[in-house]
Amino acid sequence: MTIGFSVLGVNYFIEGLDRGIGGIMHELVMTTDVQDGHPVKFVDIQVASRWQDTPKIIQQRFTSPPTQENELLKMKDQDSLFSLPKNLFFVTIMYNQNNETRYVSKVMLDKTSLHKKRKKNISLFTWIIITGVSVMAVFACLLIVVMRKVAKPIESLKDWAKSLTQENIQQSPPDFIYNELNTLASIVRGSLLSVHQSLAREQRFLSYASHELRTPISVIRSNVDLLKRLSEQSPISDKQNLTLQRIERAGLTMSDLTDTLLWLSRNDEQTVSLEPVNLDENISQLCNELGYLLNGKQVEVEIQSEKFTLHTAATACHIVLSNLIRNAYQHTQQGKVQIKQQGSCVTITNISKDNDENDVSHDNDKNRNPLGYGLGLQLSEKIIQRHGWQYEIVDLPAYYQVKVNFMYQN
Repeated sequence: MTIGFSVLGVNYFIEGLDRGIGGIMHELVMTTDVQDGHPVKFVDIQVASRWQDTPKIIQQRFTSPPTQENELLKMKDQDSLFSLPKNLFFVTIMYNQNNETRYVSKVMLDKTSLHKKRKKNISLFTWIIITGVSVMAVFACLLIVVMRKVAKPIESLKDWAKSLTQENIQQSPPDFIYNELNTLASIVRGSLLSVHQSLAREQRFLSYASHELRTPISVIRSNVDLLKRLSEQSPISDKQNLTLQRIERAGLTMSDLTDTLLWLSRNDEQTVSLEPVNLDENISQLCNELGYLLNGKQVEVEIQSEKFTLHTAATACHIVLSNLIRNAYQHTQQGKVQIKQQGSCVTITNISKDNDENDVSHDNDKNRNPLGYGLGLQLSEKIIQRHGWQYEIVDLPAYYQVKVNFMYQN
């Protein structure tokens, strides 16, 4: 069915073309005055009054003149049914308004030239497409060049901002071509310079404060030792002994705190010497030294450790462990403190049974550091971050756990 409709459509198309040609021929016959021996030609259509005046090629193709009025005779040179005709010949007989005979013919030759012309048109169209694509490519390249030229100063600004250090932050920023980028560079430098100055003031304060505090702390601890020796010779009252113990504990706490401040006041770029540290022995020693913090409390201490030695910053490791254990002892009024050491990982857990104390501590969540309570743990967090150690925190009602891994992370 599809083939049938296709063939029918082609036939209708060809018939329509033939009728169009016939209509043009009829119009020429009605409007053209032709004399015997003088045919008139319009482009490729010729009107003659006699058969012998028609083109020779028409007479050769059509051996006899047409006899039926308005019947369009057609001949074509075609290689196959599905190929385009190379030559077309048309002839018909018509009568004008004076009833005079007119032979009208149409010759369409040299289809090769037509094909060449079409190919020429196709070639021209191809060149138009190529030219358009080339123009678009050139425009795209120019756009890329312009974008890179604009983006290059921005990349330079980014690289410059990333390269700022304590040594070169005092230098004026380079020229980034555009005023907006130069203004932004000045703002970035000003902000970082302000932060750098604040950090420098903080480091100076830590250094000065810790150095100045060491002398009075040493005096306090020396006098406490002296009073303890004197008390052995002349006994003192229980109240006086309790006061002396409080002074001794405060002195130990302040001594550890100043050690932490001194360590933090060092230059960040200073190379940290790695020393062998026995974690299990260090934990056992600190638990014994800080045991006085549990005097008068109903707190059970459970220690699980194993032999393990690692090379790390010994002072920093000691400070962090001391602060974490002190925090656990200080803020557990009743309950249990678990200290577990496996390899380079230390886990300290507070399990409190005093609900009131726990409620009070959690009411102050906004004012305490994620590592726990107090300045000591804030400093411990800075030490942990500086060394790239890993730590995790679990903070729940009546349960607080800190886990620190003292192995350096790449």
